[in-house]
Amino acid sequence: MEIVRRANDAFRRGDWDALAAMMDPDILIRTDPSWPEQRAYGPEAAIVLYRGIRESWGSDVSYKEIVDLGDRVLTRERWNVSGQLSGVPGALESSAIVTFREGLIILIEYFLDHKQTFKAVGLEG
Repeated sequence: MEIVRRANDAFRRGDWDALAAMMDPDILIRTDPSWPEQRAYGPEAAIVLYRGIRESWGSDVSYKEIVDLGDRVLTRERWNVSGQLSGVPGALESSAIVTFREGLIILIEYFLDHKQTFKAVGLEG
């Protein structure tokens, strides 16, 4: 769970080198089907994805919940966002399953529907 917190801190600071250092060379990111970009493979593509998210949504993301599942972690996140042109504030919640291999992040699966996250890990929620 600590690596997930450190990754979030690196994202919030825009420390892309620190974030990439936590990723397995074969990292795969799968986003929610409603997102424009569906997959990112490798640390370089992952960083491009996260830079875009940070530019669009900002860096104000925090965890509402972190559940340790052994070699995986289930997270529930809250993004405090504001419109790029309008400045209108809002919030977006997402969930993720983060899978580790040898202490590095190998897979991140994002969901906008938290119930889908529970289904994906075999839990009811």
